[in-house]
Amino acid sequence: IYTVNENYREPNKPYFATVNLKGGGDAPSAARAVLQTGDYDYAWNLQVEPQILAELEAGGQGTLQVPAGTSVERIELQFADPNTEVDGQRAEMNTPHPFLSDPAVRQAINLAIQRDVISEQLYSGEAEPATANILVGIPALASPNTSWEFNLERAAQLLEEAGWTMQGDVRARDGVELRMTYSTSINSVRQREQAVIKQDLETIGFRVELRQVDAGVYFDSSPGNDQNINHFYNDLQMYTNNATTPFPTAYMIGWYGGPDGSNIAQLSNDWSGQNTSRYRNDAYDELFEQVRLETDIEAAAELFIGLNDILIEDVAVVPIVNRAADKYAIANTLVNDNVALGPFENNYWNIANWNRMEG
Repeated sequence: IYTVNENYREPNKPYFATVNLKGGGDAPSAARAVLQTGDYDYAWNLQVEPQILAELEAGGQGTLQVPAGTSVERIELQFADPNTEVDGQRAEMNTPHPFLSDPAVRQAINLAIQRDVISEQLYSGEAEPATANILVGIPALASPNTSWEFNLERAAQLLEEAGWTMQGDVRARDGVELRMTYSTSINSVRQREQAVIKQDLETIGFRVELRQVDAGVYFDSSPGNDQNINHFYNDLQMYTNNATTPFPTAYMIGWYGGPDGSNIAQLSNDWSGQNTSRYRNDAYDELFEQVRLETDIEAAAELFIGLNDILIEDVAVVPIVNRAADKYAIANTLVNDNVALGPFENNYWNIANWNRMEG
């Protein structure tokens, strides 16, 4: 509960004496409470199918807002072996993944993602477009050098040329099968997303086991929680992350290995390393170390674009959709302009200026 500060620096503000925040429940119920029943004034992070949101918005009590942002729904690839245990941990950074360490396999996965279908059917289409980049929403840092393609025929050809041939219902090479686990948080949009991607991957010879984890567990960084994204004990994992400043070193550090792999999530650092994929690339590390010391804005922009391009060319990560800063519902009685949400603000940063429509 927010309560008014009687000594606030501006007269006659904040407008509301109290603001009651309610947690729990699910995203469709939160959207319904604003858009259809009018029981609440504001609901945020509405990761709900667009068809359902459109039906709820027709209730007439509020509107759906989708301001542009820097978030990217992505698939992360595990570069270590999640099925081999070394010194009490799996996915130990020095155990190469048995097939995701092959660039041809990673590129095949990249070619098998229907980004446009996912954008249009599960997100907000033009407001949340398909993307080939992991660094988005900051015009000066937008790479002009990348593109994405959905091409199952080419994906299968790459696997075939790399020696991953069909053996029964799955491709294999030297006794290693392309069987993998693919995890994400429990959410109806993400489960549909998983289903689309699984179908296409299996069309080209992968066999995919889908796993879903409660968001409260999936994003809980406790060292003892081996189902979280830090441990990453799967082959693929999917979630959204974003740049939080216009100079996004804190975001791009997610693929920085660091001296002796010190930034890689491992038992030795209680899985607090920010590189959860166990990705190691000397060229990336060198460029990252340059940009974190760069003071010239234009030079830094080129370095950030270079970092993005290394990740995309190497298929270190598979970007899918450039998500909104937030997808929220707001009551018709609230002034939306005073929410003033952008790519780098918290939803409630301007709450002192929230107010009701006049009349």
